Amino acid sequence: MSTIPSILTNEQLKQQAPSIFSDSPIESVSSMYHFVKTSEVLKTFREAGFFPILSGEAKSRTKEGQPYVKHLIQFRSLENLLKVPKNGLYYDICIKNSHNKTSSFTLELSCYRLVCSNMLTISTDQLLYRRIIHKGFQASKITRAIVEMVNYIPTVEKEIEQMKQVTLNDIEALALSKIAIDIRFDTAKHDIDPQELLTIKRPDDSFPSAFNIYNRLQESIINGGIKLKDKMSQKVLTSKSLTSIDERIKLNKELYKTMQNLISLKSESYMMAA
Repeated sequence: MSTIPSILTNEQLKQQAPSIFSDSPIESVSSMYHFVKTSEVLKTFREAGFFPILSGEAKSRTKEGQPYVKHLIQFRSLENLLKVPKNGLYYDICIKNSHNKTSSFTLELSCYRLVCSNMLTISTDQLLYRRIIHKGFQASKITRAIVEMVNYIPTVEKEIEQMKQVTLNDIEALALSKIAIDIRFDTAKHDIDPQELLTIKRPDDSFPSAFNIYNRLQESIINGGIKLKDKMSQKVLTSKSLTSIDERIKLNKELYKTMQNLISLKSESYMMAA
């Protein structure tokens, strides 16, 4: 079975997320709103050697608002479409946009792990062209943003390699799990066993490296299936998969930053003890 995904045509993208091809913004926008047509950005990415492999859109509360909702497209470079990386990690660029004033045009760098088909959104808030405002929008900014994202990949590769080399003890893993619970759930309403988020789902994640622990936690809070015990009724519920575009990106990035902080603390502790 091939692990190489298919490049999506415009017709396929339209079937997955029709809002990508809106020709105008929602009527309630002001005259100052500069419309960024997502479908036109597709050409810029293709010319830069990045092709769409996945897309999706949010749900609107009204039928009239659906054509303008927030949408997401995941792009992969031609190089990574032609071969499977030896380490099983793809670095993709995701764009998020909307035509109803709920979102600016944003680019996110994501690490896609083949072994669990999970997308880890990397924290790139410091990049200059990560967020592109609709007002004064220029296509050239997209090109510069793609270049900036690509140039940032070696930095992320080093961070992830460091995560693979660092071993976490039980106390550290449990502390991270508790933080992941606070990021994802309302702990004022529910009791959650932090050990459950650390459950090993595949042999590849059995060694307690920071990267493996990170993947266990990320998969647990995003994919759902965690038992939640209601503090009032004592009823046990099961968490659902997180489908919100914004929430998935937000939780991914918060968890990544938390792991970065732990790696930094461990490195400082090592230097002090040396």
